[in-house]
Amino acid sequence: MQYRGESELIGVLIHREEEREAAAEFFELFKTPWEFYREGERYRTVLSTQECPPENGEGLVVLYGSGPLPSDRMHGFTIDSLRKGCVLHDGNLDLPIYGFAATFSSKETPVLREKESGRSAALAVIPGRRKVLRVGYNLFGEVCHLLNAGQPPEKAGIPSLEYHIALLRKWILGAGIPVMEIPAAPAGYDFMVCLTHDVDFAAIRNHLLDHTMAGFLHRAVAGSTVDFITGRAPWKKVLANWKAAFLLPAVYAGLARDPWHRYEEYLKIERELKSTFYLIPFRDRAGNGTSPSRRACRYDVSDVKAWADPILSQGGEIGLHGIDAWNDVSMGREELERIRRTTRAKEVGVRMHWLYFGPQSPRILEEAGFHYDSTWGYNDAVGFRSGTAQPFRQSGAKRLLELPLIIQDTALFYKGRMGLDEDKAMELCRAVIHKARRFGGVLVVNWHHRSLAPERLWGDFYRKLLAEIGRKRALFVTAGEAVEWFRERRSAVFERKGRSVRVSVHGNGRPSRLALRVYDPESIHVDEDVLHKRRGESVDVSVMGSVLGGARSETHPWDPAT
Repeated sequence: MQYRGESELIGVLIHREEEREAAAEFFELFKTPWEFYREGERYRTVLSTQECPPENGEGLVVLYGSGPLPSDRMHGFTIDSLRKGCVLHDGNLDLPIYGFAATFSSKETPVLREKESGRSAALAVIPGRRKVLRVGYNLFGEVCHLLNAGQPPEKAGIPSLEYHIALLRKWILGAGIPVMEIPAAPAGYDFMVCLTHDVDFAAIRNHLLDHTMAGFLHRAVAGSTVDFITGRAPWKKVLANWKAAFLLPAVYAGLARDPWHRYEEYLKIERELKSTFYLIPFRDRAGNGTSPSRRACRYDVSDVKAWADPILSQGGEIGLHGIDAWNDVSMGREELERIRRTTRAKEVGVRMHWLYFGPQSPRILEEAGFHYDSTWGYNDAVGFRSGTAQPFRQSGAKRLLELPLIIQDTALFYKGRMGLDEDKAMELCRAVIHKARRFGGVLVVNWHHRSLAPERLWGDFYRKLLAEIGRKRALFVTAGEAVEWFRERRSAVFERKGRSVRVSVHGNGRPSRLALRVYDPESIHVDEDVLHKRRGESVDVSVMGSVLGGARSETHPWDPAT
């Protein structure tokens, strides 16, 4: 079964062969009908990073590039400046550009402006029956940078890659051309949520007279007292921390409960939800190379084997908190097998301890056999390192997907990182949640295993965060389930059939939660990157079978303003 709709493929014309990979990945994230440009084929929309193709019935040609193009003079485009690392503005959103951006001398109203100077960074002309839009940066160069280098922490709150998608969609609709798209969220939901827990410390009794115990005592006694005096912590938390410090000798003697033994409390908090725990494979291994000795953990997966059944029986997942898997294939295989023996899982995901990662890590982790990685994020910021919450494929990998880390507790609260109080932290998290709701993808939250315990005591905030997310149309899944859903979405194939497009999905036999969203430019008004109904309606086609459409599809109105 397939879905057939009135739409046409976007023709993509690249300037250099190295743009091919970034272009293909861009259209996995903007899941709309497209193909690389074929001479003689008819396209209503052409996207080009080189020359403007001969007119062949197109409605819109979008020319990207910071350098002069042969057709610029013919269309009246004159580059008057070249800037690197600037911000462009379209009247509603600010878009960081990490490569070069050209500005143009023109009296026409610009589509984009360079924010600081106000100069035109994108212009539109209609030289014949088609609209030509000249954009002064290289889209696929930006995509490559975002997916493989990422944004600096000060830009973390900007979903830049989603802005690139939103602008292109807006320009196509503005030219009167319909857009067909598989949204980045299951039918009936705005986004997915993965609750994850890095287990760096399984028990405080494993730490006697070491830097971890010393740090705990300092923060529990002196640190919490200072926080109370400065208004950052209530007296109740100070007393809880002092009590935990006072009871340490009893904990070491086995006479008191270990305050860091918290996985069961997470299972109670997340009883109606699902979560993923990342466990250390080997005790006392700091990692090869220049890893500091304090990166070594004082437990391994065999010490917490009893956790596996309760976590898995509640629908949860256990993954690897890797040590050397990021830079050594053989070590990655050894670490993976250590987790696999405990969980009996066929597929294992990974997040590296301390978020260690390098340019070769995607290839290395894929060769080692991991299902996905969820390391890509910030230690000192919260937000979108690659400008998206969607899983994506980085250079060097063929199948491994990166599930980006979005919110991390220690980034929010640790002094020396963001060091926020709870009110400011919640304000920031709400802004990130709003963007995940707006653009889809997966809101990956990392709340460390010991963060419910003294001296952190971030449990109340975590409960409030879950309540905030729970008020949205969010689907809670494990990290592995989120990746599987996006693999199914990536398997969707658009094929030209006359003037229609056929969409098919290579399903796994289970009911699919993919949807097909059809934007009709006659029915909606594009304003502030929000689609408002003008007349008629746009719809999602919810897929209940293993492929899109057919007799078992359902349709319902879609109101993106809700």
